[in-house]
Amino acid sequence: MNRPSPRLASRLCATALMLLSCLVLTASFCFASLEKEMAAKNKQLAAQKKAIESLTAKERTLHKDLAKLEGSVKQAVTSLDKLEDELAAHKKEQAEVAGRLDTLLAEREKTTARLQEMMQTLWPIYLTAKEEGFASAEQWAEANRREEWLTSLYREAQALRVEIERQSQIVADQQSVLDQKTAQAENKLNKIKDSRTDLEKKKTQYERQLADVRVKKKESEKQVQNLMGSIASLRHKISLQSSKQISKLQGQLTWPAKGKRVVSFSPNGNPSSNGVGLSLSAGTPVRSMSWGKVVHNDQLRGFGQVVIVFHGEDYYSLYAFLSEAPLPVGREVERGEQIGVCGFYPAAKGEGLYFELRHKQKVVNPLKWLQSG
Repeated sequence: MNRPSPRLASRLCATALMLLSCLVLTASFCFASLEKEMAAKNKQLAAQKKAIESLTAKERTLHKDLAKLEGSVKQAVTSLDKLEDELAAHKKEQAEVAGRLDTLLAEREKTTARLQEMMQTLWPIYLTAKEEGFASAEQWAEANRREEWLTSLYREAQALRVEIERQSQIVADQQSVLDQKTAQAENKLNKIKDSRTDLEKKKTQYERQLADVRVKKKESEKQVQNLMGSIASLRHKISLQSSKQISKLQGQLTWPAKGKRVVSFSPNGNPSSNGVGLSLSAGTPVRSMSWGKVVHNDQLRGFGQVVIVFHGEDYYSLYAFLSEAPLPVGREVERGEQIGVCGFYPAAKGEGLYFELRHKQKVVNPLKWLQSG
């Protein structure tokens, strides 16, 4: 089959130029876009680091407050243990005093009963002696001795009763004092229990706040790691774009394929040719001339399946008549990386490849840029 007519070729070139003009506009912002994106990531990173510093300060404060609360809780527990021991001692003493008081009251009841018995005995004797008198001196003496003996017993019992009353009063006073001390201890104990409950609630709140702060801090640290990874990736991309300058690779570019040249670069010839055409064996891989990014992969009338790779610095390479072109637009490729497989090329009357190299939309003789041989 013959090559496209000059008019068709001119129209197809114009179409390609329009496509490349759009790609130039897009690619011209690529480097600046990366720089802008990295600046934005650095700003986010600074904000996240500041947030982590704030969370760390809050964590430190909460931890300090929590330590104080734990100290207060520990002190409250110690006070509770001490008061519970003190209260137990008071109650034990209360029980002992109550036992002594019960004993004294029982003794008082016995003594009172004894006095009543003695009165019942003395009183009839006294009444009889007063009413009848005594017949003889012996009777008088006997009655007198009996009276004195009973009176002595009565006085002794009365003195015992008075002592019991005195001791009972002392014990009752002790009981009253113990009751007051016990009530005070119980009141203090209840207050400390309430205080401990409040402290435990505050401790739980602080622990919850501390846990929340630590979760947020961990999330922020994770975001920092992700941002640092993104920034490192962007720096790598920027470094690649700045270090892989195709303008410094004249005479070093990789041939897209090895085959017989059937079309030479001749933009002013008749017919004209803006690129180079090769005759290839079926299934020959087509490779990128240099590092770059796929910016076009689609059918172009008169050129079949076309892949265009942007190499930076406004340099583009075009590969036409491909049978396979699996790489998506936006995919970055390395120098010599396969971008497709040759297909039917009319100028080769069989399998082949047509390729161009352009700078700022203008065609460039690729033979001056490709490796010799």
